Parts: sequence; structure tokens; C-alpha cells
Amino acid sequence: MSFNYNANPVANIKEIPHHVLIVYDSKFCSGSLIGSKTVVTAASCFLKRKGQQIVVKVGANTMTGNGQVITVIELKIHEYFKHLSNSDNDIALLMLKSHVVFGSNVIKTVNVESDVALRVGAQVIVSGWGSTDLPIKYLNLLLRSEMLVINRRLCKKHYGKLITPSNFCVKYNLEHRLSDNGGGAIFEDMLVGILSSGTSKQSYKYAILTNVSYFHRWITLNTNRFLTKYCRYKNDTPTEESSEYKD
Repeated sequence: MSFNYNANPVANIKEIPHHVLIVYDSKFCSGSLIGSKTVVTAASCFLKRKGQQIVVKVGANTMTGNGQVITVIELKIHEYFKHLSNSDNDIALLMLKSHVVFGSNVIKTVNVESDVALRVGAQVIVSGWGSTDLPIKYLNLLLRSEMLVINRRLCKKHYGKLITPSNFCVKYNLEHRLSDNGGGAIFEDMLVGILSSGTSKQSYKYAILTNVSYFHRWITLNTNRFLTKYCRYKNDTPTEESSEYKD
């Protein structure tokens, strides 16, 4: 297996317009826009949250740059997060208070279908943010990292019981580490994974991704629950708390 990667990990939001910054208190992580009011991310993003308000920013090239800032009105963490291991069922959904405004730098991604497995050696593009654990030139910038899918045996050799049916492993160039988790893994313009763990300075050159295909039904069911609760479709009777959903 060999990498086919850009030597410069700094990305432009127009290259990965689904990428979202998620912030609460002084903590941050990444996510992927999958609808005009819906973001998917890692449940582990919120391990240190103690009820603080969550906001997201879309359409930004840097953590401090201009973008659409929107409040989160509901967080849905998978019911069985950490069931078999700390990385098991590491997925969460966010419902936004208002719709994003789609444009060249804000575009939702498409989830891979259920029962789809990537071949060993397939290359995915994972995105995230640069922080103080990386060289100063990457601080607060949007980054991309090319990663290769590896076989589960090698994966379990390094991570043991952390590897469950809900996730898979990828190999990456240590020079292209990411500072946070929750960012999407894209293969052929589809969201196939969510960065769960493994790109910290202390980790191996292998990362764990949540398998989006494994959660296709869960994502669909809970997205529909959000829409039923908070949104209305055209020709429906409007209510004070609802808004029209834009797919």
C-alpha cells in the first residue's frame, strides 16, 4: 500500500464544503453536514461536555475565520456508545436551530449506503482542524489527511478490543496528523467514516474510523425523528417552533 497524497495538508473549504466546526465551552471537534439542519460527528467529541451550549460553524477555512455560526438545539448520542469498547458505536447527530445557506463553500455530503465495505488499500480523505499539538503554521487551519484502509487483523494488533463491528482502521502519514476527531472520511464523494481516535501525538500511525455504512439505518431513523420534531414540509400547517426543511 502506498499513499497518493498532497504534500501540503492545508485544505480549502471549497474542497471539503461539508466540513463543520463544532464548539462547546473551550472544546472543539469536527463534523460533517448531511442536511440543511443536520450534522453527523463522533460521540466521543462530547466526552467532556457538561451541559454547555453547542454551536457549529460552516463554510470557514479556519477556526477563527468567517462562516455561518448556528446553535445546536439537540444532540443525539448513540444509545450504545462505548458498549463493547471506548470506540464502539462512536457516532452522534446534531440538529441545528436554523438552516445553513448552501453555496460553493457549504454543501452537504452523501452518506454511503448500508452493507458497503471498503477494500483494503482504499484511500479516504479525512478532514479536521489544526491545534497546538501540530506545528504552529497549521494552528486553527482546516486540514486534510489521506488515509489508507488496512485489514482488521493488523488493526486489532494495535488496538485490540477497541475494534468492533462498528468501526475500521486506516493508516496515515504521521506528518499529516489531525488535532481533533469527528471529521468525515470521504471515498468517491461519499461519507464512509468518522474519525473516532488515533491521530494524537501519542498514537500509532493508525486511526480508528466509525463505519458510516454500519450506521446507515440509525442515521436515517434519527434524522427523520429530528425532522418530524423540529421541521415542517411544504403544504404543512406551520407552527411557531418549526421551519421548512431543505434537503
